[in-house]
Order: sequence, then structure tokens, then C-alpha cells
Amino acid sequence: TAGVPEMQEVERAGLVVWEAAAKPGQPTIFYLHGNAGNLANRAGRFSRFMARGYGIIAPAYPGSSGSDGRPSQAAITEAIRDIWRELPDHFGPDARVVIYGESLGTGVAMQLLASVVTDGEKGLAPAGVILEAPFTSVRDVAAHLYPGIDPLLDHLTQDWNSLAWAENLTIPLLVVHGQNDRMIPPDQGRTLFEAAATGDKRFVLVQGAGHTDLWRSDTLPRLWNFINRVK
Repeated sequence: TAGVPEMQEVERAGLVVWEAAAKPGQPTIFYLHGNAGNLANRAGRFSRFMARGYGIIAPAYPGSSGSDGRPSQAAITEAIRDIWRELPDHFGPDARVVIYGESLGTGVAMQLLASVVTDGEKGLAPAGVILEAPFTSVRDVAAHLYPGIDPLLDHLTQDWNSLAWAENLTIPLLVVHGQNDRMIPPDQGRTLFEAAATGDKRFVLVQGAGHTDLWRSDTLPRLWNFINRVK
């Protein structure tokens, strides 16, 4: 837990997980990170959450930040699902948890919601979900980044098709996307947002921001307001 001494590192479902307990009456953030870097790169974010009294559960994907295994959609989905199932045993059945997905983590978040929340399995009901720079599918991202690649798209083994499940999303939703995001265009975030079935949803287009600079003084209050409202 480099840079965040208040957090502890544990192992859950074969993954390294950084955790911090929530202050009384405050929610816990189930943080699903993006593809680049590792948990240590998010230390500043974790510190900001904790400064507000929020708890943190931040799993490292297979092969990342000391976790065993190799990353794949199937491996990540299974491990994150297993951790979610165990949360009531570790944090109590009444814990209030907000799922936070960042970039690739938005696909993980949507897959978690699809594979656990809608399957009628026992576990916590998430209070809400925040999607930072979400994509509709890996196929759509590849087509955007590499024009003319269409003949090869059928060979993709990792799909993360978030749009396919969006119509089943009924919990409060906040989407945050950079106006100048060249990695994942904001149109994909908007499409996912509009497809979400929930009537309690907000879309924040961050003016002048790209893919990785969305945590700004004019954006963070929107995050805190959402988390506080759904907690």
C-alpha cells in the first residue's frame, strides 16, 4: 500500500486487494482500475476517498500489482465476482458500496453487474455505479483507434461488451467523460449512458479534459455529491 499507509493489503479470491474501512455512516468504494499502471498509481485517488471518510476495496487484476494469474476477461470477471460475493462476510450485510470503474474498469464493473447483480445471487446490492471514461465494447474502441481494422475485429478474444447489458442497469449511475478523450471518445460514454435503463443517471462531460485528467476541481464535487446522495 505504498503512499497510503492507512490502507492494508490482503488477498481475496487469489487477488491482491488494497482496503480501508469506512468511517461510521460512510459508504465504501469498490474501485476497479484501468489498464495502465497498477494500484500504486491510484494512491492519490484512494487518499482523497479516505479523506472524506469513504472506505476502499481496490482489487488488482490477475497479473497486476502482485496478483497471481494472467489477465483475461474470463479470469478478471471470475475473480472480481468472487470478491463481491464475499463482501457481506467481511463488511457486513448492510454495507453501502458504490462501484467505481475507470476506463477498462468500466467494462469490469458492467460485467460484474451483469454476472452477479442480475443473477439473483446472494450478496450486497450496490448503492450506485460511477463509470469514468467508459466504452461500449473493446471492439468499438479498436475500430475507433485503428480505422480499417474491421476485417480483424472478429478475432478479438476480449470483448467487454458493456452496451449489451446497459438496458438492464437500474441502479443510480454517474458517467464522467473527457471532452477531448482520444482513447475512448465521449460518444461511447454518451451511448452507454443513454442505453442505461435507470432513471437516476447523470452524464458529466468534462470540458477540455482527455482520458486521464478527469479528477479536477470542477469535477470532483460532482463525484462527491453522487456518492453522498446514493450512500
